[in-house]
Amino acid sequence: EEQQQQHHKEQTKGEVPASEVPLPTEEQGLRPNWQGAKIVDKSVWLKCECGIFRIKLNPTVTFSSIALVLCFILWCILAQQNASASFKSTKQWITKVFTWLYIGSQDIWAIIIIMIYFSKYGQLKLGKDNEEPEYNDGTWFSMLFACGVGVGLFFFGVAEPIWHYVGPNRYTTDKFMTDNELAQHAMNLTFFHWGIHGWIVYVLVGMILAFMTFRKGMPMTMKTCLYPLIGDRIYGWIGDLVDIFSIMTTLFGVCTSLGLGTMQVNKGLNLINEDIEVTMRNQVIIIWAITAVATISVITGVGIGIRRLSEVCFGIGMVIMTMVFFLDDTWYMLNLYCQSVGYYFQWILQLGFHCDAFELSTGSFGVADRGREGYKDVEGDGPVMWMDDWTIFYWGWWISWSPFVGMFIAKISRGRTIRQFINGALTAPMIYSFMWLTVFGGGAIKTERLAAEQGLCCPEWDSETLAYSNEKLSQVEWMLDRDAYPACIGGK
Repeated sequence: EEQQQQHHKEQTKGEVPASEVPLPTEEQGLRPNWQGAKIVDKSVWLKCECGIFRIKLNPTVTFSSIALVLCFILWCILAQQNASASFKSTKQWITKVFTWLYIGSQDIWAIIIIMIYFSKYGQLKLGKDNEEPEYNDGTWFSMLFACGVGVGLFFFGVAEPIWHYVGPNRYTTDKFMTDNELAQHAMNLTFFHWGIHGWIVYVLVGMILAFMTFRKGMPMTMKTCLYPLIGDRIYGWIGDLVDIFSIMTTLFGVCTSLGLGTMQVNKGLNLINEDIEVTMRNQVIIIWAITAVATISVITGVGIGIRRLSEVCFGIGMVIMTMVFFLDDTWYMLNLYCQSVGYYFQWILQLGFHCDAFELSTGSFGVADRGREGYKDVEGDGPVMWMDDWTIFYWGWWISWSPFVGMFIAKISRGRTIRQFINGALTAPMIYSFMWLTVFGGGAIKTERLAAEQGLCCPEWDSETLAYSNEKLSQVEWMLDRDAYPACIGGK
C-alpha cells in the first residue's frame, strides 16, 4: 500500500488540473461526491494494525457474509441431496421465468459499452489526467485474462463445440441440415458464449469501479457503482446489502470454476497415471493445492505474486495452443477461424436475443398432423432445458464472477483511458478466446470426424429414448470416462 501511495504521489506531481477535485485524506473521512463536493464517508470501518499486517473491514458486511457462507456450507454438507435438488429446481425456475431478463440485459450492456467506446468519453482516463498505466500491456492482459477465463477455456475449449456438434439442440433436430452446417453452428454457439455477451459484464463492473474510485476517490466496493443512482444511501443498509450479495455471488462463481477445474485436473492426472484415481479425496487434495498457491500469490501482492503467476499461466497456455496450432492442420484452423468470426457477427443479433420461448412454453403438439418430423418429446423440437444447461448457466456464471473480476481489472487498470480499458478487457480477450476455441474446439470436431471415418466410437442418438446408446460412444466421451465404457475399447 505504501508503494502504491508513493507511485501515486510521483504520478501526480505538479499542478492539479482545475477540473479535478483534490482527494481528501482517509483520516478526514471525506470523499468527493458525484458533483465534486466533499461528503462524509458514512461507512462503518473496523481497523486493526499488528506489525506489518493491517486490517480494514466493514464489520456489517464481513461478519454477515461469513455467517451466510458458513450456513450455506453446512447446508450443503448436512443435506446434500436436498441442497442439490433445491439448486436444480431453482435454476430451472429462473430459466423459465427470467430468461428474457438475462438475455435482454446482456444485450443492453453490450450496446451501452459500444456507444461509450465510440463516444468522446472513450478518451477519459481512469485516474488523474497525467497518470500512466502501472503495468505494461502484456502483463496487464495476462493478469486480467488469467483472472477472467483461465479455467473455463481449458474445460470447455474442447467439450462445448463437441457437445453442440453431437448432442441434442435446436440445430441437430433439423434433418435437412448438412453435417458441415451443424459443425459451424456448434462453433458459432461456442463463440457466442465466450464472446461479447460474456466479457461485457466484466467490462461494465470494472469500468464503473475504476472511474468512481480513481476519478472520484470513492471506496472500491460494489456499492460504489450505485452512487450515481442512489447517492449517499450507499453508505447505509442498501450499500451493505449490495456488498454482501456481491460476496455471495462471487462464492458461487468461484465454486463453479474451482469445481470444474478440479475435476478436469483429476481426470487428466488419471489419464497420465492410472494409479491416481478419480475420487473425492484426490479432488479435495487438488483444491487444497490450488488454494495454497492462490493464497501465496495474494499474500505476496498484485505486483509480485498475482502478476508472476498470471504471466506463467498465460505463457503455458500460449505454448500449448501454439504447439497444437502448428502440429495439427494449421491451414484448416486458419480457415475455420476466419469463417467462424464471420458467422459469429452474422448471427450475433439472432443468438443475442434468442430465448427458447417455444421450447420453454408449450410443446410442438400436432407435429405429425402438419407432416413435420421432430423429436418424440412433445414438449419441443429441441431439448426443453437446453437454455438452462447452456446460455443461462453461462450468463449466471459470468455475472457471478463480475464483482470479483471487475474489481480486480479496475485495480490494475489505473491510468488507462476508457477506450484502452475496453480494448484490453473485451476486444483482445474475445479475439484470443476465439482463437483458442478454434484450435481446440475445431480440432476436436475434426478429430471426431476422422474417428468416424476409421469406424472408431461414433455416437449414436436414439430418438426413441432421447439418449445416446452405450454401444457406440464418441472418442471424446470415451476419453473422459473410459472406465465406465470398456466396450468402446477396440473400436467397437
